[in-house]
Amino acid sequence: MSWYAVETLRRAYTETRDLLRPVRAGVWLRLTLLAVFAGGTSVRPPGVGVVMLPLNAMEPPTTPVSPFSPRTLALLGVVLAVVLVLGLLASVCEFVLVDFVESGGDGLRRSVVAHVGDGARLFVFRVCLGALVVVPLGAFVAGVLAAARSGSAVALLLTVICVPVVGFLIVGALVASAITTSFVVPLMAHGENGIRSGWRTLWPALAAVPGEFGIYIVVRACLGVAYVVAGSVVAGAFALPFAFAYGATVFGGQLGTAAGFVAVALAGVGTACYLVCLRGPATAYLRAHSLLVLDRLDVPYAYPA
Repeated sequence: MSWYAVETLRRAYTETRDLLRPVRAGVWLRLTLLAVFAGGTSVRPPGVGVVMLPLNAMEPPTTPVSPFSPRTLALLGVVLAVVLVLGLLASVCEFVLVDFVESGGDGLRRSVVAHVGDGARLFVFRVCLGALVVVPLGAFVAGVLAAARSGSAVALLLTVICVPVVGFLIVGALVASAITTSFVVPLMAHGENGIRSGWRTLWPALAAVPGEFGIYIVVRACLGVAYVVAGSVVAGAFALPFAFAYGATVFGGQLGTAAGFVAVALAGVGTACYLVCLRGPATAYLRAHSLLVLDRLDVPYAYPA
């Protein structure tokens, strides 16, 4: 028996190759920009990370800062606002990525404008899904702390009982988020008005062939492992020279300054290689794969020929 998620692997590669070849700088750069926010994989550059050069001139504050001071509250407000804006942007980019893969890399600005409302709905869904996990997880941590402090057998028993519940919620939230991003988002991009409407359309197909969705989750997990391995290869190519350059900064003087510039350059080149050569193509491939699987299901969606 063949499975949709396995059958479509080769065609997803062909569709991604046709999207990226012939090489057009605009397509690659736009895809890289989308891949930073969308696609469901980590945006942390493997290995090269963030360069932290010695800053001897900076000294830690000698007086403690109150967590409720106006400055701290203002900083927390700014951080929260940035997180919310980035979350909304990431949700919009999920829809833009669908249009980008289907259209061959055209109409990015028009797609962003068209899907602001859809992105807001997806963002609210993600916030609610996150709250569904964070609240029980916070209660679980509080129970663990209470059990550790009091030594109560009842508190310890409740903590043990909560472990599978919290684990189930986390796994369920991850699966729901993955299926929503992979299948409900394309349905919304093609006319379904909202998350609930998309799920109502998808659910009969999900109930009819549950095995297909199970195999899809397994295949995506395997592709995720392959992505991590590829990222480690990219990290290995830059990690050793970066470590030498960064280590040379301890000598100070002109040598340390030159080594610092080399370390920054290696970090920049490594990050660019990761984003442009790995994350962008991988994101396009994964999205093309999910769209091709959706095309095989009994839902009102057809992948563009």
